[in-house]
Amino acid sequence: MRTLPRTEDDWPPILVIRTDFRDEEGWRAVRAALDVPWVLDEDDSVKEEILFVEDPAWADAGPAEILDALTAPGEGGEPAECGWRVVFLADRAGMDHEKPSLLAVSTDPDEETPSFRVLARVTPHGMHCNLTLANMDFFEFEGWDVEELAESS
Repeated sequence: MRTLPRTEDDWPPILVIRTDFRDEEGWRAVRAALDVPWVLDEDDSVKEEILFVEDPAWADAGPAEILDALTAPGEGGEPAECGWRVVFLADRAGMDHEKPSLLAVSTDPDEETPSFRVLARVTPHGMHCNLTLANMDFFEFEGWDVEELAESS
């Protein structure tokens, strides 16, 4: 059975779910990009803890399957809270060796823009930090790195 972690932490780690297992070099590029901290200014940077789910059972899973697993009903039959405001999918489209990207997926079922692509370098750290602090909403991150993403196409 495919399961995903849930958390009740006030500051959970970034959750990255690998859904493509065909390109090990691409996966290493994604992980290396995630290892780059988000530089706020010359004196301050943020590098969030990351929880990687690397279970081949999630191969080719899309956002709907991921959200279903994260919010599967608990004992009372109500959809469960997963604890994350955003999760990131390391999918086939993101396994670019030059500029690896992730599919950012909102866990809010009412989100009008439920997913969009972000660069694996830096953006997940900034999104996770600002969403956890409730400084910004999910939709505000769409397009943060769109110019850089377009250059890699």
